[in-house]
Amino acid sequence: MMRKKITTSILFLCMFVVTSFAQDVKDSLLDKVKDKAKEKLNVSGTMGVTYEGYGLCRSPSGWTGYQPRRPWNQVRFNFTPNFKFGKNFSLPFNFNFAAIPTNFAGPYAGIKKQNFGQFITNPLNSFGINPKYKWAELQLGTQYLKYSDLSTGDIGIFGIGVDLRPKTFLFKFFTGISQQGINYIAGPPTVTGAYKRRNWMAQIGTEKEGKYLFALNFAKGKDVPASASPAPITVRPQEGVVISLVSEVYADKGFYFKGEGAQSTFTKDLATPLSPVLKSLKPFMEAHTSTLTDYAGQLGVGKKSKNFDIGVMIKYLGAGFQTIGYPFLQSDKLDYTLNTRINAWKNKMNIVASAGRRVNNVNNTVLKANQFIGNLNWFTQFSDKFSLNVNYNNFGFQTASGFNPYGIKNVSNDLGINPTFTFTGKKIIHLLSMSYNYSKYDERDVLTGLTTSNNTHTALLTYVPTYLEKDISPDFSILYFYNNVPGAKITLATLSTALSMQAAKKKLRLRGQLQYTLGKLNSFSNSNNLIASCNIDFKLTKKLNWNTFLTTNYFKYGNEIIPNGANYVETTCRTGFQYRFDTKKAK
Repeated sequence: MMRKKITTSILFLCMFVVTSFAQDVKDSLLDKVKDKAKEKLNVSGTMGVTYEGYGLCRSPSGWTGYQPRRPWNQVRFNFTPNFKFGKNFSLPFNFNFAAIPTNFAGPYAGIKKQNFGQFITNPLNSFGINPKYKWAELQLGTQYLKYSDLSTGDIGIFGIGVDLRPKTFLFKFFTGISQQGINYIAGPPTVTGAYKRRNWMAQIGTEKEGKYLFALNFAKGKDVPASASPAPITVRPQEGVVISLVSEVYADKGFYFKGEGAQSTFTKDLATPLSPVLKSLKPFMEAHTSTLTDYAGQLGVGKKSKNFDIGVMIKYLGAGFQTIGYPFLQSDKLDYTLNTRINAWKNKMNIVASAGRRVNNVNNTVLKANQFIGNLNWFTQFSDKFSLNVNYNNFGFQTASGFNPYGIKNVSNDLGINPTFTFTGKKIIHLLSMSYNYSKYDERDVLTGLTTSNNTHTALLTYVPTYLEKDISPDFSILYFYNNVPGAKITLATLSTALSMQAAKKKLRLRGQLQYTLGKLNSFSNSNNLIASCNIDFKLTKKLNWNTFLTTNYFKYGNEIIPNGANYVETTCRTGFQYRFDTKKAK
């Protein structure tokens, strides 16, 4: 009996020891798993909150000639973490939003209290989540997606989609809303209104980065006529589809080929009746009497190297070509340009330039117009003390002049010269920069046929001393601005000075700026403008910053404004905290 008890006790003790050992092993393994998980999981990003206060005091009392430019109070939040699990999985967030709606879709459009849907789709805000595992990415919320130059890529859309890239296969799809319905309001203030627009886009093809890309793109946008009540008066509900084929090939020794061909079918007004004559693009859309179908294409070939690039680009847009993805794309033109880049003189000279011709109204031989287009940026570092930058840009659009309405013309030519001098002493480095810009903008009135020129001269002189033994950074500048248009001559002379410094063991950075501008319009008396601003950046910890910006703007008009002596004082205060986090341990 005793032997049985002893045996039982020994067995119990052995079981206890084994159990305890097993528990210790389990705990040890669990701790290792947790430590391993911590090593694999990394969270980085920023988050912050900012308050903006705005004030406006106008004189004389009751004068409304100058309107508020900002909301009186605003609170903004940002939260942009990125969760990384090992090498294959990431989960980035992009949340930037304001507490008070202030844009065109805000209180003036009847949205004083936003519901959840209006809040997250408000163009003022941005909510985006993009979880990605290896070659698969899920796109949620506000996204700015560019598929190609002729399909889509210029607008933000709130919705859902995927981006899949297994090996060399490529598949993308996204659908969502690019704008909310906005009711028409006669005012004041007048709100034009807008229709809710739904978007669909897809891309399928094959791609090897740096080698080739072949893809078929599809993009569609459609307005919802019942989304605005009262409906906009000057805006019509529209629908459009674009299908394009894009290809890129990068060969050895820097040779490349890029091409894209596209067809658009676009309905200008969904309220017009269906057309049995025009060809529909079923099942994507049906043709109305206001539907147009046209084509576009671009082709580029060239060669790139370390110090020299050269290429030719040709781009054609038919008169009826229109795409939802680029709402301000100018159609009915043919561009052909020669593009080059030169790096010479032991990297001290860099030239980027293009030159070519633009043919507008290519579908109308009578009103066809030609113009030169080009740009130049030429930088040369002549010595350690002297450098020179010259830039020139010519851009715009025009058609030959007809009769009532006359042809469109809005062409700009800009020339800039910027020499910089640097002198180094024992205790100070002197930087003297001068720049002169001339701009000539020609615009034709389509109703009268008269062409007006807007000529602008701008000269700027800046001096920046850098002290090698002192922790202060001042700068000084003088600006002269002259603008001459028919009926108005504007002259501005601006003096500006600023001083920045660090304090509190470099945890505090201060910058103050004072700017005075004397202005004159035609023969009226001078206007006066004084702006004072201050930046205070305080580093509370290694990861937490407190940033504050204060500014006051006093403006007194000349006698061009009634009542005489009218003036205003505008103040802005912006303060907020920004926190940067990163769980990855520094090595």
